[in-house]
Amino acid sequence: MEKAEQTVDCLWQSGKSCASLWEARVIVGVQATAARMSQETVAAQDMLTRFTQWQGREPESVVAATTYGNGEFLQWLADRSITPYMRTRDNALRKNNPGYGPERFTYQPESNSYRCPVGEQLNYVGLNVHNRAHAYIGSAKRCGACPQKAECTSGRYKYLAIHIHESARQRARELVNTPAFAQAQRQRKKVEALFAELKNQIGLRRLRLRRMKFVPEQFFLAAVAQNIKRLVRFLSQPTEPLTVTT
Repeated sequence: MEKAEQTVDCLWQSGKSCASLWEARVIVGVQATAARMSQETVAAQDMLTRFTQWQGREPESVVAATTYGNGEFLQWLADRSITPYMRTRDNALRKNNPGYGPERFTYQPESNSYRCPVGEQLNYVGLNVHNRAHAYIGSAKRCGACPQKAECTSGRYKYLAIHIHESARQRARELVNTPAFAQAQRQRKKVEALFAELKNQIGLRRLRLRRMKFVPEQFFLAAVAQNIKRLVRFLSQPTEPLTVTT
């Protein structure tokens, strides 16, 4: 059985109709993709584009898991002035590196170089196409005599890799410690609950049809079932009796 993932984006902005959809946890977009991490952001871009065409304007913000926090997707959001409430996705080497990270260095646009915490310069040497990062390096002479070398790097000199979309990644990092980020992540739990309902109550843990061209049909039917449940709950709410005055 082919695996697939359902990307459910209940996008919210300040408009009254969209806010009511968010509070009711109504699914407004479904797209099934192969179970590959790279396809999740592609699906998210497609659904955001469709949402923009539907509403006639871009959403103000997007809330998502760390899986979506890659540089390319964050830059795509930045180009459309959409606020990303998601953590950046860093590779294992960067997360486990005990040395100084890019945040400890100051960029100098006039010379396209970086200055380290003790004032030494790291020069630009080129683009690493495989890692999609610009490379900046110090020198063995300057780094060898640095009093902070043991904390900065374990190599002969400092090698600094700056992602080609580092400005968008840094923008997302700065939002992590804001009250708006915490509130957005709390609201995201309402959407994550739909996945639990999909698996535990509707029973869509495995697909019943083979081949990707048949997978969207199953997910659309499951989303319709979830929305109908909420429609029934909405219609069954007691209404206030009308008061007749004479």
